[in-house]
Amino acid sequence: MLGTRTPAQFSKLPAERRKAVFRSHLVQGGYVQIEEGDDDDFFNEDIADGALLRQEYVMGSDDIGKQLVKEAREIYYAENTFTVRSHWLCEFVRDTLADGKPMAIEPLVRRIMVRVDVEHIHDMDNFEYMPEGETEKSWVVRDLRQLLAFTNAEWIGIEIWGGGALDGSDLGTQQKMKEMSGIVKQLIDRFGDAFTIKKIAREKALFHNLRPYWKPVSAAAKQRLKVGKASFEELMQIQIEEWTRQSSGIVQVGDYWESVL
Repeated sequence: MLGTRTPAQFSKLPAERRKAVFRSHLVQGGYVQIEEGDDDDFFNEDIADGALLRQEYVMGSDDIGKQLVKEAREIYYAENTFTVRSHWLCEFVRDTLADGKPMAIEPLVRRIMVRVDVEHIHDMDNFEYMPEGETEKSWVVRDLRQLLAFTNAEWIGIEIWGGGALDGSDLGTQQKMKEMSGIVKQLIDRFGDAFTIKKIAREKALFHNLRPYWKPVSAAAKQRLKVGKASFEELMQIQIEEWTRQSSGIVQVGDYWESVL
């Protein structure tokens, strides 16, 4: 991948030439798909060999090798768009290809999409005990909270996958949105328009933008609710306002729906 050059010889090239070589082996169009157990980069075969450029045992553990690995990792994480399932996000951020040495990659990643399944395969409700040191009762919330550390992100997306209605009106998606409502609000507060959330139809490649459901409820929407004319989007805004109030721990005096009406 370095041609006939040793890492020491390669390091003497101008920075832009080094970056061009790294990009050719480490950056691909579309998503870089991060999957559990994909040690051979089956889903990213165009850049699979480039993983060696990010490891010191190939590039060298001296100062030159470490600097080249640093440059390669910065190109890989900053210039790709990643997709990862929520339960595997904790492994992705540890950079498991980093020679066994922990490396925080959150500040490097610019674009990432996290997939949340309506039926989360690691739902904590399936367990009779809490792991030691864990206080969060929802594993998907615990997973998504890690996105708050992606301080330099230009875009963060969440896609909810599963059956049911595309607009999220089915029971399963409603329960998942309720579970996620608080952390989604935090992500919106942190990243603003750089954050998106969608419901995906698994088979039809269709999606519905759920982001408007987290908009503040307007006075007009509350008036329409009183006379039974609120749209589904407005109903969701009112519902999510209540869900986020509950998840924040704020004590509401009286009945919330009576206060709305």
